[in-house]
Amino acid sequence: MNILLALDESTQAMDEAVRIARDRGAALTALYVQDATWHDYLGSDWLSGSNARGGYIEWAAEHDIQESAQLPLELLRRAEGLEVRVKVAAGRAPVEILKELETGQYQLLVMAHPFKRGLEVLRDTARDLLGKLPCSVLLVAPTPGGADSDRD
Repeated sequence: MNILLALDESTQAMDEAVRIARDRGAALTALYVQDATWHDYLGSDWLSGSNARGGYIEWAAEHDIQESAQLPLELLRRAEGLEVRVKVAAGRAPVEILKELETGQYQLLVMAHPFKRGLEVLRDTARDLLGKLPCSVLLVAPTPGGADSDRD
């Protein structure tokens, strides 16, 4: 069995993916998608005549780069003793997740719901994926009072 974890800040989704991989002796791959859609979202004329737009896009990109280093390390810490492959892609999360699912022969996608990566906090990533998935999906909702509940 091959499992794909759509990596975001949800430690509960990480833990579920790791648990299933351990229980089933499955291969686990995590995909971190750097959001490359800020320019489209903000538009070319947002706060025209100032450096705010450029500064914000630069800040968002730097934040993504920092997370792309921190989140895989957190996953590897939680998956101690389990072989985990980490991939990084840039684009819109649902598009990049589908691309990886089509090429990786996965039987299960594990992801947080709501999925919190870049602008995906403003979109319903799970809804965008359902009906298009070539495999089963496990949506992990935050547990009230759980590790991820303070991130809402």
